[in-house]
This record gives sequence, C-alpha cells and structure tokens, in this order.
Amino acid sequence: MWCFVSESPSVVREYRIPHSELGQVLYDKVCEDLGLLEKSYFGLRYRSKRGELLWLNLRNPLVVQLRGRSPHRLSLQVKFFVSPQELQQPITRHIFYLTLKNRLLLGHYAVTNEEKIKLFGLIAQAELGDADQTLPTQYHTILPDLSEETINEVLTAHREVMSDTMTPTYAEIQFIGNVSKLPGYGVEYFCAETKERVQAVIGVCTTGLQILTQARELMHSIKYEDISKVSYHQNHFSVHYYRSSGGTGVEDVLTALKFRLSSRKIAQALFRAFTESHTFFRCESVERVVRQQHSHTGFGSFLVLMKPDTSRGKVFRFDVGHTRRQAYDSAWRKLHPGNSPTQDQRWSLDLENYGAQRTWPVSSTLRSTHSQEILLSRQPTGSQPPVQIPKPPSATQEDDSSPDSTPEGTLPHKANRHDGGSPMSAGPAEEEMMEKLQDQLSNLQESRLCQVCLDNEMTTVFCPCGHMFCCETCSKECNRCPVCRAEVIYVQRVFFS
Repeated sequence: MWCFVSESPSVVREYRIPHSELGQVLYDKVCEDLGLLEKSYFGLRYRSKRGELLWLNLRNPLVVQLRGRSPHRLSLQVKFFVSPQELQQPITRHIFYLTLKNRLLLGHYAVTNEEKIKLFGLIAQAELGDADQTLPTQYHTILPDLSEETINEVLTAHREVMSDTMTPTYAEIQFIGNVSKLPGYGVEYFCAETKERVQAVIGVCTTGLQILTQARELMHSIKYEDISKVSYHQNHFSVHYYRSSGGTGVEDVLTALKFRLSSRKIAQALFRAFTESHTFFRCESVERVVRQQHSHTGFGSFLVLMKPDTSRGKVFRFDVGHTRRQAYDSAWRKLHPGNSPTQDQRWSLDLENYGAQRTWPVSSTLRSTHSQEILLSRQPTGSQPPVQIPKPPSATQEDDSSPDSTPEGTLPHKANRHDGGSPMSAGPAEEEMMEKLQDQLSNLQESRLCQVCLDNEMTTVFCPCGHMFCCETCSKECNRCPVCRAEVIYVQRVFFS
C-alpha cells in the first residue's frame, strides 16, 4: 500500500506498507523517522472516499480503512491536546505548533483580529526569524491568502515580539501557550442536526461535550461526570446525562439529547472521539470494555452469528493505548531511563484545571451493553441549566414514531417499577443474557449494512460468484467482486423478507 504522510504542507513522507499490516506499522515508521517518543498524543488523519475526515485506527488493518486507489494521503496531527507544560520533546512541541497553526488558519478558533495578528507575529518569528532580516514577500509563504493591509499589520506585530530572547523555538512555545488559552483548544467539532431540524455543532473536549450553534457560540457544556450513557445507531447519536436540580431538594433528572449526523461514519467517529477522550483524560487506565469492543466486517459479520468468537473480519472500535498520566510517565521513562517522575516533578507542570488537586482527574467506564453503547459512572457536579436549543419559527412538531424525531426525554432518576409498584429487579444471569441478546441484535443489524458506504442495507448480489456485499448504489462502482475478485457479469437485486 502506497501512502503519503504529511507532517506539514511542505514536508511529505512516502511509505510502502503491505495491505494486510495494521495501522500501527505505518504510524511506528512515521514516529521512527521523526524520532518521536511521545506517540500517545498524536494520530494519522485521512479523508474517506466520501470526504469524511477520520482518524486512522492503528489497531485495524490498513486495507479495511484506506479504500480506493493509491497513493493514500494522510497527515500527522495532534489527537489529544494536553497542557503545553506536559510536552517533553522538542519534536512534540513542533508538531503541536504545526497542528495549532493549521487550525488557526482554517478558522477553528474564535479570535479577535487583534489576537489573530499577534499570533501571526509569533508564527513569523518562529518560521522566518527576526523581522529586520525578513522580506515582506516572505510572509506570503507562511501565511497565504492575506491582504497587503494584513501583511503590514503582521510585520508590525513581528517587530513587537522580536527580542534577543525570542528565538524561533521560544516563539513556538509562546504560540502554543497562547493558543491553549483559546476556547476551542483541544475541541473536535462535529456538525449535527436536532430533531427539530436545527443545525448545531457537537464538540468533544477534555472536560466533556459542548453543544454549540453553527457560529460556534457555546449553548451548553455537559461534563463527563454528569454523563450516564452515549450511543449511536446508523447516523444518530444520543447522550443521556443528569441535570442537577440546583439545590432545590428535587432529585437530579436524566435528560436525553438525540442528534442526527451526515453519515454513519461520522456518527461512529463522534462515538469514538467521545469514548477515547473520556478514557484518555478521565480514567486511571484503559479499561477492558474500551480495549476489547469490536465489530465484524465483510463475511465475518455473517460468521459471527454462528461463531461468536471468530476473528474473521474483526475490527476494533477504539484506539487509545494510554491515559493522560500513563502517556506522560511512559515518555518520561523513555527520555530518562531508569527513573520515574516523582509527584512533585509531575505536578510541577502546573496544570491549569487540576493543579490544586494534586491528583489526576479520573472516573470510570462501567460497562458496554452492546457494541454501539457505552455506560459511564456518574458523579454529579454543580448545578447546570437545561440545554436550550432554539427552534426555527417554521418548525412543526413531528410524529414521535419517526426515528429522526425521538423526543428528548426528561426522566426522574428513580428505579423503574412494574404496574404493581414493586421495584423492577434482575439478577446477574438475566443481565448477562440481556447483554448477549443486545450484542447479537447489534451484530445482526450491522451484518446487513453495505460494506462500502456502511449507510444503506445490502440489496444486491454479484453474479456469477454469488457474494452479497453492498447496496445498489455502491454495486454500480464494482467491476469485480470485493470478496473473491471475480469479474461481475451482472448484479441481481435482492430483498430481505
């Protein structure tokens, strides 16, 4: 497999990797070329055939992720944005700088024009050196698409930051520190739609979930500690969280928010981003339910119904090898063989959010009822106002039976009861049986999905080989069967009864 991995727009590395190799092989080669030891903070990002921006899962084979013709283009980017003081290697800080610079130029951060010009001045100092040795035309090479007026403002800001101590390396550090204080630092955004057809943005960050408007104005923030469950089905994403009563003496209520995303892969990416971010920033260790949760693709999705333990077509859902603390300690031991960071050394980092606690913020993942759902522990925090998502003036109430219009539930946090009023109870055996049935149902639903787009049901059979693999739309692009590589003479339409 022929791959191009870009470290920056001007640095692209070429690799030849066997199709059957895991993504980890490619990532290790990239890190080895860079001399990067702090691997846990980064990942490889690529665009799918349909243009979706996805993270490469290092635990799965490249062939099931990178589809289409070679060469495949990926980029090395920051995946987990920690405090700048936690970065121990110069190359780590440099890649952080490149990722943050790219996001700034793409408008990821909501900054004033004055703040942006100051940041551009630091970029100029980091990449061009002192202002008195820089030609005006050189600014266009590092800051494209800027007007002459803006370039003059950047030149002034560049001269202001120039000093004897402001080396290019220190300018990068200063840039990272300034960007880390911006509201959008470390947030991964996903465009979504509410049941009222209102456009919204869901942000996954170090503290939980953010619900924003299209203009990136924060409407509500839901902390990890208050989230009970997240799940997805097809292109729908749901989050259940506890809303505090604000000290009124009334029990906290369980609120469900449901969103629709552009495709199933984007819903999967949001589900994965939430789970991995929660594990990295809030857990003491990577739990078993996160390490082992998987699904099956291709023929494996059928075989798993008869042989649940089969590894045929097995792909892991999550790719997070360390927590925040483990990542820091692992890098420290590699850079200082034979030593481990003491508590004082670790907390000399002065983490802004947690420095006064002297403990790393943790919570735990309780269990997964099936492969598309994660249950979290819940430790309620202070009062939070209910989520207010504006409705368009012309919006009308839809039928509750519609899968796209499931009402947002607000239920008291009490035990479910039968009609007679006695608490509903289930023993461990019943709960285990229910989990197995839900898992089998999830596998059955996934086994009927098109293995190309993962959105529609499989509705065609390739003839004469007889393999059932994709939907009618995707079958038109296949001249050979993706399973056996036999030539497709014609495509037969089939129906599930």
